[in-house]
Amino acid sequence: MKPISLAERLMFNTVRIEAHDGSSGTGFFFNFKQGELTIPVLITNKHVVNYNRTETVKFLLHLREEDGEIKENYALTLQTEWFFHSEKDLCFTFINPIFEEVKRRTGKEVFYIANEESLIPSLEKLMELSALEEIVMIGYPIGLWDSKNNYPIFRKGYTASHPAYDFNEKGIALADISAFPGSSGSPIYILNDNGYSDKKGTTYVGAKRLIFLGILYAGPTMNASGEVSVIDIPTQQKVVSRTSVMTNLGYYVKSVELLEFKTIIQEKLNLQNNT
Repeated sequence: MKPISLAERLMFNTVRIEAHDGSSGTGFFFNFKQGELTIPVLITNKHVVNYNRTETVKFLLHLREEDGEIKENYALTLQTEWFFHSEKDLCFTFINPIFEEVKRRTGKEVFYIANEESLIPSLEKLMELSALEEIVMIGYPIGLWDSKNNYPIFRKGYTASHPAYDFNEKGIALADISAFPGSSGSPIYILNDNGYSDKKGTTYVGAKRLIFLGILYAGPTMNASGEVSVIDIPTQQKVVSRTSVMTNLGYYVKSVELLEFKTIIQEKLNLQNNT
């Protein structure tokens, strides 16, 4: 396949990752800009890597053929260094060492499509959105994926809180979407591949729109007595509680929170330049 549409391109944005204990979650590629440099990283939740800064992870990747086609997959298990967000359930690892190891072992390049900082909406952009917007989440619910082709699962839902406003906590919003084990770390987008209408009723025929809203990390559950609690989306299929049920809602960290990582990256670059 050679991806053409926005949706097809997003098929190569995510990675199914497995921690050393067999639990699984979702990671996605992201490019940070530091001056003239582009720094590719892989982002997921802290709890996906078991809150372990040196977690050993299996990455399920795509390989690029000489003609540009993507036909072959490759699984690489590697211990990497994970850098944690100061507050949110987010972390990242530098992806170049992983790419280099794959090239050393296979002689081929990894094919991937990364999000860019330009996809992170400003507050002004979010204010232009309606309270109810259709969204797409991409990942590996209950560890499920197209294992033959190494493709993720697309799920649709809606914003459950206005994207421009924090839901009870700074940098957090709520989505009306089913969030199952394995969905942790899934990116959430507003995706329009062939036109859309804004909240004023203006229709943009044939226009494309891609807005990176955030990253799924938790979901509220309800017990038999009706008490609601918020838990991390599990990374394994296991019973959370004999009386707890998911509510088909998911909490996501707003994408703007990723910009905190630019400070960490700059510190690493400064350290590298001074050695």
